Amino acid sequence: MKKQYRLGIIIFLFSFILVHSGYSIKNQDSFSIREHLFNENWKFIRDSVSGAERVTFDDTDWMEIDLPHDYSIMDLPGEDTPDQIGPFSKNSPENGSSTGHVLGGTGWYRKSFVIDKSDEGKTAVLKFDGVYMESEVWVNGTKAGTHKNGYTPFWFDITSLLNKPGEPNIVAVKVDNIGRNTRWYSGSGIYRNVYLVLTSPVHVGVWGTKITTPEINSNNALVEMEVTTENENESEVNAEITINIKDMDCNLVGTSTGDILLTANSAVVSKNQINVENPDLWSLEYPNLYTAEIIIKVDNKVEDIYNQTFGIRSIEFSAEKGFLLNGKPILLKGGCIHHDNGLLGSAAFERADERKVEILKANGFNAIRCAHNPYSEAFYDACDRLGMLVIDEYTDMWESQKNPNDYSRFFKEWWDKDMTNFILRDRNHPCIIMWSIGNEIYKKSIEDAVRIGTQLATRVRILDSSRPVTEAINALLIPGREWENSIDIFKILDVGGYNYLPNKYESDHLQFPDRVMVGTESFPNRAYEYWQAVEKYPYVIGDFVWTGMDHLGEIGIGNSNYVVPQPGAGRRFGSGRGAWPTYISWCGDIDITGDKKPQMLYRDVLWDNSKVEVNVHEPILKGFIEIVSQWGWPKEWPHWNWKGNEGNLLQVRVFTKASDVRLELNGEVIGKKSLNEDDKYIAVFEVPYEPGELTAIALENNEEVARKVLKTTGEPVAIRLIAERSEINADRNDLAYVKIEVVDESGQVVPTDSVKIQLSLEGKGELVASGNAGPDDMESFNKSVIKSYQGRAQAIIRPYSSAGKILLKAQSEGLGNGEVLIKTE
Repeated sequence: MKKQYRLGIIIFLFSFILVHSGYSIKNQDSFSIREHLFNENWKFIRDSVSGAERVTFDDTDWMEIDLPHDYSIMDLPGEDTPDQIGPFSKNSPENGSSTGHVLGGTGWYRKSFVIDKSDEGKTAVLKFDGVYMESEVWVNGTKAGTHKNGYTPFWFDITSLLNKPGEPNIVAVKVDNIGRNTRWYSGSGIYRNVYLVLTSPVHVGVWGTKITTPEINSNNALVEMEVTTENENESEVNAEITINIKDMDCNLVGTSTGDILLTANSAVVSKNQINVENPDLWSLEYPNLYTAEIIIKVDNKVEDIYNQTFGIRSIEFSAEKGFLLNGKPILLKGGCIHHDNGLLGSAAFERADERKVEILKANGFNAIRCAHNPYSEAFYDACDRLGMLVIDEYTDMWESQKNPNDYSRFFKEWWDKDMTNFILRDRNHPCIIMWSIGNEIYKKSIEDAVRIGTQLATRVRILDSSRPVTEAINALLIPGREWENSIDIFKILDVGGYNYLPNKYESDHLQFPDRVMVGTESFPNRAYEYWQAVEKYPYVIGDFVWTGMDHLGEIGIGNSNYVVPQPGAGRRFGSGRGAWPTYISWCGDIDITGDKKPQMLYRDVLWDNSKVEVNVHEPILKGFIEIVSQWGWPKEWPHWNWKGNEGNLLQVRVFTKASDVRLELNGEVIGKKSLNEDDKYIAVFEVPYEPGELTAIALENNEEVARKVLKTTGEPVAIRLIAERSEINADRNDLAYVKIEVVDESGQVVPTDSVKIQLSLEGKGELVASGNAGPDDMESFNKSVIKSYQGRAQAIIRPYSSAGKILLKAQSEGLGNGEVLIKTE
């Protein structure tokens, strides 16, 4: 880890030793923990104070917090005013359209800790999974290092900066989010996990493994593993390295042992091969994982134990066969998502990242594009466990800026280190199937684009050649706006990423028949055209909608608005963008609380998740027309509650792949329609509103295959609370999500806005987030008094570290109160 290391490479193949004895790691004596979660008991202030790095600095009045922490969603000083609501301010740079009207600024974090006597002589590494944005780290008043990128992981060797065991140490972190550095909500601060890694002088390096599975058949899998072993002693040592591969039941399925010579202050990369019989492959349906346990001994004494999970799977890309996972063709049902976690801001709680993947998977997505930066390690762990494919993306800009203070200021100096860190961290995740070197990159010239793109792609392939390289390309960013100029850029890539360019698929294929293409971004309201291309052309391997879930910032890009038509204006689609008090993008198939939005119902039919779905357009005032953003969706909803519009015609859209649709209202047939290819699986009806039951029946050969019923609800009578999990861990990285619903006497959700709800909490936890999915309800963002949106809201509870019970209560004037009990263990 020290700068003076000489990197030697010793290549040797360990002998294959196959074991089928049912040996279990659970029976083995555990070695001392090498990686300590460093999240609890920090002090924080949102201020650019002077001298906070000093050991003697007085932080008595600072806030006490536990990481992960995002100070952009902390309430601003003072009361709410017309220009300021909670964390939102009209004084946000550029009026906050990119970041959601929040402010960044400078934040300081401090933490005191003591190294135990048993850890004397060990190497100490402080590892950060992500800090937004420009950070400086001090230990005991001495600077350990700096980091500029807000999304890539980094670490510092702090061994020489620590006091003797038993004496207190102070780590201080300064974070600067100076604003105008992102096109979306970034958050601010130490918003991901931090770890203190303590190892003996002879140990596996940080992210010191590389595991690939180049040969797989039904009987055997060849596992190739590179291990970086470091020796921080002043003398050479002979080390023994044992690698044990264990399956998900902790049974030993392969092992190897070999010796390695480590000179003083050196790092050595060893290459090893182990055969696994009858491998359980990692797939979308069965995300089987293995663990490689690496044991390093010197003089028969265990110096380090390092565990690395991985999956055995094969990936293949070609224009003829498309994308193959374990030899099976897979169409990528993708969603682009940003890294924030909704009402939590960017705080990367492990449960929040896991839940995000669960929700997308439950809605039929099998792939995620990380837009436009690496995510938390917990996110990729969740994708591994749950069976979700990932395009892992590096950055949104290279040397040319998109905002005055963005990462382009540091790109030339930092790109290599930042790219190296994130690929070293992520390359063992089986979920990752492509590396993206950038998104819609501004290019001064073709020569510039080829120069930078080549250096990035080359570095990726050095670090990991087992996955293809891609880049998300937008026609408007090609110099001269001539698509022909893209040829040299695509030559750098293994898979061509196309943002909003389905019209180029066929013509580019005729010119470049071997080019593999993927729709790296697409418009929700053109989902049919994009998905038809994926189903029709094997060389188009998937489609990634912008976006899979709503996110903070990029406010209102998915808006639809009513305007008075102007003579001769034939414009149908708007560009989106909202204004105060909008703070959410509103372009996602899933809303910010995790529920389906109306556009997801159409995708459910496209992807065969459902046979029939129904949306009803809200009434439009006479004399107005609707302008829908290219990233938007019409203002239609899956309910039949339109009080005050009795007798008025409402547009009803039925989504189905069936050949015919019959629509009934209160048992009477309203109409029947046959669908053809031009209808794009949408049957449109005009229905005079009257309360009751609206029923859409999908027919094939005049036989019913499915039906969907929308039923008018009664008046709201109660508040219902539903915990997604009634038992959670007494762990600060776990969370309890609670649905809050306004219901009628029969328990139906009443799609009513603005019902005020008072929340209160008792027991072993705290309310860390609350609000609803509405794009402009700032007043409900993380307050104890919130309002409903379409009859729903959400509360998020963070448990304390001690076991017990948590009681959440919800009260609303005139309605029955609700409560829910959650246990922590």
